[in-house]
Amino acid sequence: MTAITAPLGGWPQWARLLVRIVGVAALALLVSLLLSDPAHAQGADGITSMAENIKTWLTGTFAKTIAVIAVVIVGFMFFTGRASLGLLVTVIVGIFIVFSAQWIVDTITGGA
Repeated sequence: MTAITAPLGGWPQWARLLVRIVGVAALALLVSLLLSDPAHAQGADGITSMAENIKTWLTGTFAKTIAVIAVVIVGFMFFTGRASLGLLVTVIVGIFIVFSAQWIVDTITGGA
């Protein structure tokens, strides 16, 4: 029967010391990476412009076209008796929220 020993029990003392030093160095590197404040000077510009492009796409010409199609579809459904007034109001309120999102956010945040 073999005895259960520590993982580094059979290693020479210099190897155990080396493993400890490397472990402490790795831990120090990890802590320094987690606690440092990275510079986002150039990276934030890319993220901000990407977010602006998405906002423009979601509230621009594409969104207006989708909104018109939605109103037309719900209008035809309402005209043929397949949609309720509640669905028509819901679509119109949703379109209002989409296209007034910038104003809503500016009002909440103080127009920053």
